[in-house]
Amino acid sequence: MKLKELIYKSKQIIDGRMKMDRLSRFYGAPVFKQKRNKINAEELIRIQDELLAAGIYSDLSRSKRKYYLKVLRGKEGRERPRYFLHFILFLLTIGTTTLTGAFLRGKDPFLSFENFSYGFKYSFALMAILFAHEMGHYLYSRKYRVKASLPYFIPLFLPGFFHPGTMGAFIRMRSPIPSKKALFDIGIAGPLAGFILSIVSLVVGFSILPDKAGVIAYIEQIHPIDNPGGINLVLGHSLLYDAIARLFNGTHLPMNEMYHFPFIFAGWFGLLVTAINLMPIGQLDGGHITYAMFGDRAVRVATLSFGILVILNVYLIYNYNSYIWILWLFLIFFFVRFRHPPTLDDSIDLKLPRKILGWLSYIIFILCFSPMPIYISM
Repeated sequence: MKLKELIYKSKQIIDGRMKMDRLSRFYGAPVFKQKRNKINAEELIRIQDELLAAGIYSDLSRSKRKYYLKVLRGKEGRERPRYFLHFILFLLTIGTTTLTGAFLRGKDPFLSFENFSYGFKYSFALMAILFAHEMGHYLYSRKYRVKASLPYFIPLFLPGFFHPGTMGAFIRMRSPIPSKKALFDIGIAGPLAGFILSIVSLVVGFSILPDKAGVIAYIEQIHPIDNPGGINLVLGHSLLYDAIARLFNGTHLPMNEMYHFPFIFAGWFGLLVTAINLMPIGQLDGGHITYAMFGDRAVRVATLSFGILVILNVYLIYNYNSYIWILWLFLIFFFVRFRHPPTLDDSIDLKLPRKILGWLSYIIFILCFSPMPIYISM
């Protein structure tokens, strides 16, 4: 039974008595939910019996306020891997990041191959970070026998606009997560791998960074230092970025010119991606980690984190007229959501080493997070 058929049959049987969590379908096991005061245990038993008669297995769990019914395919159909699509998207994203990298270094990549080649360093560094992140998820999915796709890279090229050359990458889960232990390992493996590669990229970039006079001379090859008619786009600091910059005596590199230096910009962007993914909310990587650590209590952490993000938005709008996190508020509220769907066996608790690693992931989030990652300075 394919996933679409599973959802269609389940909806027919449940017949509006429970609502489907829209994002749960991406994890191979759709979850239906309903408040406990709107459905009783006898009705849930009848639903499970009807599902079983249609060849659909189900797993029932509950919180203080709601019931959650996860539906599973009785016999999973095999989906053929689309290697050609993954490969084409990978090549296209190499192309768009290379084009972007060349433009960031002041070269028109369409004039010659030599100009195009100026984007190779940036493309290599950024693609390595994204690839490491997604392969961390993929390899641990394979370890726990969770069916997952290879990474889908998303190319992006917008001439005349500041952007990284890609909208990132993702993998699709095609079967349920067996336990909280598996969920934790799959969730944390990606951010940790990307985090390590981001640090490597920053270290490489700062270790070859010229002195202040050299930085000015390099930038002047791209554009005049004093350009009153230009837009002064500034990238935001994070605690870890600043620490590495100080360690390598790179604090003379201004944040409004940093994106001209390929390894440093790729590392900075990698830290930002790591921070966003480690937000302890819903079905982000940080949400996976938090649910594996705290179970149903993770929804409180997610709600609190969302509230802090709202307060940050209000502060930035009031003081700096910056709406940089508004889009993420909408994405989280309407799509990522706050509650994480259960695993097949939530009874397996994490042991101390994984809990320590989970708390470490929160520290990494704080170190990588930039309150205002991009803004225009007047």
